[in-house]
Amino acid sequence: MRFLPLLLLLLCALRPAVGEAQGWTVLEYDSNGRVIGTRHNQDDGGSGNAVSGSRQQAIEADALLIVDPTARQLADLRQAGFQVLQSTVLEGLGFTLVEVATPAGMSVPDAMEMISNRFPSLLVETNDLMDLSGGSYRRSQIASPMDFTRDLSGWGEVPDSCGKGIVLGQIDGYVDTDHAALRGKSLIYESFLKPDRVPAAEDHGTAVAVMLIGRSVGDRASGLLPGAKLFAANIFERRNGRDVGNLAALVRAIDWLVTHGVRVANLSIAGGDNKIMRLAINRALEKGLLLVAAAGNNGPNAPPAWPAAHPDSFAVTAIDKTMRLYPYANRGNYIDFAAPGVDVPTQTPRGIKNQSGTSFAAPFVTAMVALHLNAGFEPDPELIRRSLQRYSMDLGSTGKDDVYGWGLVRLRPSC
Repeated sequence: MRFLPLLLLLLCALRPAVGEAQGWTVLEYDSNGRVIGTRHNQDDGGSGNAVSGSRQQAIEADALLIVDPTARQLADLRQAGFQVLQSTVLEGLGFTLVEVATPAGMSVPDAMEMISNRFPSLLVETNDLMDLSGGSYRRSQIASPMDFTRDLSGWGEVPDSCGKGIVLGQIDGYVDTDHAALRGKSLIYESFLKPDRVPAAEDHGTAVAVMLIGRSVGDRASGLLPGAKLFAANIFERRNGRDVGNLAALVRAIDWLVTHGVRVANLSIAGGDNKIMRLAINRALEKGLLLVAAAGNNGPNAPPAWPAAHPDSFAVTAIDKTMRLYPYANRGNYIDFAAPGVDVPTQTPRGIKNQSGTSFAAPFVTAMVALHLNAGFEPDPELIRRSLQRYSMDLGSTGKDDVYGWGLVRLRPSC
């Protein structure tokens, strides 16, 4: 095995919402919450703006999203029985997002077809549900005494000042800002849930925030960039025993990060391809916000997970301490890099737990992208991707592959 030089400072489940004519893979758990296998559900297809029956299980019931409707168009939709639930002017992304409820008794596919026929120029989409990319985050495991991730990634331990001046973003679950590792840190938390909703995924969101900027507590190492400032957005709520987010909340969260000048954001979440998601990502990129996203935990036969699958996102898969792939990681030509993400000791509101999934690999690449930006790199995804390739340990097939991407990227900050 060859050793790579370390770069100095001078230099991202349940089931995802998927697009038409796609299927998804559902993780199956035993009575102790351990993943024991997968089950693939095939979509029965669809065309145009129609939404297949299986996709309807992965969208907000009877809810649609519309971009930049005029007052006259909204009045016509109200006359047709649609109800405007929420309208948000997204100043950072440069468009208005309107959420509407379909008329009573009208299916989502029929509602989309009606709007498209009446207003062909309008961009209308389903309000897809989002899942967390932590495959076994529900388990209450006792953490192993050794954290292998710093050695494997080449990051090492860093002082609490490391990352000072860097601004990071996070779109995830609820963050416990009073956690010992986060208390008093430069952390701005915002919820993008509707007022009557219950915040969720606190083990997941808190763990990722601590991985990014947390201070050292006891014998636990600090976060990757403990001196950085973090804008953390929650889009997950607890509903019918599940922790789910939706596309509308995701888009509002991306806009919030853009308006606060965040240059790189960690998205340990997964959904399906959607025109409005693409629009939001493209606008964010135009504003200089780079996205690092978990590759997804829905198995080797699952469709690409979004936003990781966007060509200009950095898609991160997970490996264990022996550099073997997390068995439930997605695969595909969109995978960019691998990072430690299996049995990672994480800090949560309920103590230290081992968690697994591409969620817990993404923060390593987020920190590495942040180092590049801080060193003067332009916010050009391809330019930074090429730089990271130089410091990647090839795994699997020679060169880039659908399993590990360019391989395990290893960098060390000079702080």
